[in-house]
Amino acid sequence: MRSHSEDNLKLRLVERAQLLIAVQKMLAHGIPEEMIPVRLARAFYVDIDELNAVLDMVKRMKEQPPAPRKSYKAA
Repeated sequence: MRSHSEDNLKLRLVERAQLLIAVQKMLAHGIPEEMIPVRLARAFYVDIDELNAVLDMVKRMKEQPPAPRKSYKAA
């Protein structure tokens, strides 16, 4: 069981950019999307609403087909 002082040592993870980096790293290491909030909450004070927004954004980015790339070759 955790002591009260251990809970005070947690860092805050509340900025969207920080959350996005954390989510991308965890996904890259093979952590399932549904486990990300649990794992982050164990180590940080997490803004859950912001984390849900980031997870939704990442999910939409995966579902979206990549935009066609334009080639700018010299003629």
